[in-house]
Amino acid sequence: MSIPDLSLCMIVKNEAQHLERCLSSVAGLVSEIIIADTGSSDSSMEIARSFGARVLEISWEGDFALARNLALQQASCPWILVLDADEAVSGWRAGVLNELLGAAHVHGYFLPFIHYVGEAASGEYVTDNVCRLFRNDERIRFRGTIHEEAASSIWALAGGTIAYAALPVHHYGYLEEELRRKDKTARNLKLIHEALRHDPASIPLQYALGTEYYQLGEYGTAADVLLPLLKSAPAGSGYLADIFLKTAYALQSSGRREEAKGVYKEGLRLFPDFTDLLESCAALLLEEGQLLEPYHLLQKALESGDTSQHYPSSSGSGTSRTSLMMGQVCERLLRYEEAADYWEQAIGFDPSCAAAWAELVPLCLLAGAEGRLIALTRRNLQALPSDLLGRCVPAALNAHAWAWLQVLSAAPQLPASVQPVLRVLPELSRQHPQALDAAAALLELLREGPEQPSIHGYLWAWACRTGDAAAAGQWLASLAASRPGLAAVRHRIWGESGGGPTAQPCQRPGDPAAVPPCYADHPGPAAAPQLAFPALSYAAQLLLQAGAWSSLLTLYRNTCPTVFQWCRLPQPLLRGLIQAPVPFREQWCSIYSSYAQQSGGAAGGPAEWLLYAAIAASCGRVPQLAPAAENALRQSKSAAAAGGLSYHKLLLAAEAFPDCGLQGRIPWLLLVRTALRDGL
Repeated sequence: MSIPDLSLCMIVKNEAQHLERCLSSVAGLVSEIIIADTGSSDSSMEIARSFGARVLEISWEGDFALARNLALQQASCPWILVLDADEAVSGWRAGVLNELLGAAHVHGYFLPFIHYVGEAASGEYVTDNVCRLFRNDERIRFRGTIHEEAASSIWALAGGTIAYAALPVHHYGYLEEELRRKDKTARNLKLIHEALRHDPASIPLQYALGTEYYQLGEYGTAADVLLPLLKSAPAGSGYLADIFLKTAYALQSSGRREEAKGVYKEGLRLFPDFTDLLESCAALLLEEGQLLEPYHLLQKALESGDTSQHYPSSSGSGTSRTSLMMGQVCERLLRYEEAADYWEQAIGFDPSCAAAWAELVPLCLLAGAEGRLIALTRRNLQALPSDLLGRCVPAALNAHAWAWLQVLSAAPQLPASVQPVLRVLPELSRQHPQALDAAAALLELLREGPEQPSIHGYLWAWACRTGDAAAAGQWLASLAASRPGLAAVRHRIWGESGGGPTAQPCQRPGDPAAVPPCYADHPGPAAAPQLAFPALSYAAQLLLQAGAWSSLLTLYRNTCPTVFQWCRLPQPLLRGLIQAPVPFREQWCSIYSSYAQQSGGAAGGPAEWLLYAAIAASCGRVPQLAPAAENALRQSKSAAAAGGLSYHKLLLAAEAFPDCGLQGRIPWLLLVRTALRDGL
């Protein structure tokens, strides 16, 4: 395949950090490289010459267009590509490029630029389309002291045509590290203000100024600069849509919400498929508590899809990010199945979308839809990042979702030392003799493999389950360095005497031991160590995963309910509670009811009552609800609380009139999740 007859033209100053990546990316795609150096003092020019570049030394006069045009004058090929050192092409093929350059009626091409923003690890980006590939014609030149562009000179030609080419260019210059290193904002503001002094009516310069303030987060100033441009910027300028987006968001962020709504309305009239504008408007309405209008706006954005070819856009707009937002709106509307569909759609767009997994996993586990997670995980197992697996595995353990855990444990991204542990844990939790074999297997893994504190934790939980105080103390000592707060947990399970729970079945409701003591967050001695929630959460998860039900009840019974709030624990654990043995769930309800009676309301708040209702329903009970607790649920203004209250009334009616045929089902655990999202 012949190398395209194409000149690469660049201006460079002290870009040794990036230049090799840029020039390597165009190897075999350009016939010559021309670099105008504006005063480099590093090894930039040595790197340039190593790639065969022709270097032109020019003086910097504070004018980007002037410098670029000096480089263009040296080009000898019929087509020119313009790049900066902190840019690199990706996925270009010489054959495709030759076809584009052979189009007789085209004078230039808009290329999709992917500008990475924020921290490099985030992978976030914004896109726009820039004319950087065009014919070598002396009439085609850059204009503008800063944020220079060549498109207007092409459009000024008789029949001047700019097409679109799906040839992406990656730009790394807007990453936080680069902005700090080069102090670009200060440089740009200085150049823009100087240019405006000579041409105060320039709309492109005013747009550039407003954009700089916008990127600085000075939204009030940005709005004041950009707002007048909505009427003065020409419709065919190519950046009018972006002015609407930035103006509306700047107004919204500076507290001028009604003005922002007016800009959104007009912008969506002109650009009805601009997904970023649709999303941003939906976000404003969501902040005001509206749901149906954002639902329709996001639906329109998803119907429009990826519109980055037509508008400046940001990563995931019209695809994964919009699907993520749509799922969150559906959940607030209590449309749980639809929410799951949208989050699965987001994962379809981007299998490594951690935010979508973080929403979908607990929702499916709380809904008992483990099969959905199994199918989705199998389809995407190879693409799951290690840190995402590191969040899914504990979720499966907490929910006792053993079939899903089996699929996760097959992921090659997991450390080899972790996989045998995961194979053992499902057996450890079971209430049959194989659990003893599982504990022995954990001991063997500890002897043979690398040090794993998690195994110490599970063996501590197993000792609690079997009532072996001495072993529990030993394993606790081995965890002291990494989990010092567990000492306070020990006091609540074992007390100072060393006694504690036994391996006997759970006590029945009504037994004296099932009734909470007069608690002041102490199990006995006044000098008991203070219990911090992180240690409590860690211990509760270990005990539940190991099936140490008696110890878990003892911990609950001996801890103040203002400290031990189950709804603050990881949500998948709530599914694990529902799958606990019936005697445990019955005692749990008795302890909760006693706490609620002592407090005169719903112990722990509305979300905790909804959890209690879920567990009571799983035992075939009608949950109790004191008048004060009912009033708190009503005053919460939460759809989840209202749904729970309504269903409670139905249960009471069915209990009073068993032959009336009243029946129904309600996703109690999902209402708990929605209540937590509502801040209850």
